[in-house]
Amino acid sequence: MLKISNHKAHVSAGAEPQVRPNNLLRKDARPHLDDNSLLHELQVHQMELEMQNEMLLKAQAELEETSDRYTDLFDFAPISYITLSEDGRISEANLAATAQLAGERDSLIGHYFAEFLDPDDHERWMRHVNAGWQRPGTRLPEFELLLRENGQALFSAELHCMVTARPGASASLRIALFDTTERRAVAAEMERLAYFDSLTQLPNRRLFQDRLEQAVTASKRSGRYGAVLFLDLDGFKILNDTHGHDAGDHLLIEIAHRLRTNLREGDTVARIGGDEFVMILERLDLSEAGAAQFAQEVGEKLKRIISISFDPEGIELQCTVSIGVRLFGPTAQVDDLLKQADQALYQAKRAGRNQISFFNSTD
Repeated sequence: MLKISNHKAHVSAGAEPQVRPNNLLRKDARPHLDDNSLLHELQVHQMELEMQNEMLLKAQAELEETSDRYTDLFDFAPISYITLSEDGRISEANLAATAQLAGERDSLIGHYFAEFLDPDDHERWMRHVNAGWQRPGTRLPEFELLLRENGQALFSAELHCMVTARPGASASLRIALFDTTERRAVAAEMERLAYFDSLTQLPNRRLFQDRLEQAVTASKRSGRYGAVLFLDLDGFKILNDTHGHDAGDHLLIEIAHRLRTNLREGDTVARIGGDEFVMILERLDLSEAGAAQFAQEVGEKLKRIISISFDPEGIELQCTVSIGVRLFGPTAQVDDLLKQADQALYQAKRAGRNQISFFNSTD
């Protein structure tokens, strides 16, 4: 029996010390296993390995499914996606990009993206993308340029770009490409409707006012007089009521065509409503008298060309025109010119129609 006394161990008389056989211990101090225990332990390890293998197979299947999903989303997206390598070559392209730029993938992959740019945009694109390579992981500002569709016609595109760089791999530029041709066409049409008359395609009142301001500014610089001519078709309402609105529209379109084709370069003609047209004549003369004579000659010519009859759809249409003229010089006030030309037009109407009247501040 082992007794502890005064921090020392003593063996009592008659007791034999028990020593565990060394051959039951392994070198790592763990007990040796018999065959059954060893078999059991191997079976446990096998089950663990099988479970881990199942987990790995499941993870691999999920990874492949995710990869397939990404590939499908990439390939069948309605937006064009392209990846560029650092040397500017196309390394990836989805079906939309292939159809849009080359028709066949072999004609796209490995080619320089710059091959599909409008030459005028090449230098601007290089500056944009070179700045992007310096900032991996950063989305670059939106960029618009012209691209060639299947090597043929140019189309407008908006590019959204980001440089990506994985550890140990070369950087790449990912591009989402949006065709903005239709959007730009809609914007252009909206701008046209904002500044042009939809029936005659002439500038409307808004654009006329802008042109008038420019003309007055030019007069102040050059010292030359200009003129505003206010035209109103005589008897248009009767013609419209007699032959119908379609006939009236035909007449307005024809008159607009005649005015446009007889316009000097740099002058402006606009339709500001109904049967009312206005013209800006610029750079007439350094003297007011000379400018008045020039404006009178233009007015007489307009009377002649407008009075010529024409017969759309077998209906003979003819009208005359009354014209009010307001000269303007370097000291003119833009806001008053159209109103004063209208006052002169009123005087022409009172004088018997088919007349030309000049604004006189004493009237």
